[in-house]
Amino acid sequence: MILIASLALTLPLMAGENKTVTLEGTGMCAKCSLSKTDSCTNALQVKGKDGKVLTYLFTENMAHGKYFCRGKTENLLVTGVVKKEDGKLMIVPSAVKEKES
Repeated sequence: MILIASLALTLPLMAGENKTVTLEGTGMCAKCSLSKTDSCTNALQVKGKDGKVLTYLFTENMAHGKYFCRGKTENLLVTGVVKKEDGKLMIVPSAVKEKES
């Protein structure tokens, strides 16, 4: 599943296309948990195909208090369009939900 998600997000980045992808990972606050931003921003950490952790910052917060604000939320599914901006991986989110067991 992680390999499929990694491929799904890598191909649009290389092709420069605006394809919608679904990523699975751990949600957290980029300011409070990761110290990567100056303001509270949703972030999703995903294991890449090489085992390296990739951090995607949201272009807009969705369900911040529910999934991202209070530490980490494992097994989140985030749907949106992936892009690179100023050398950072970004996702323009359209949906956020917990993975069903």
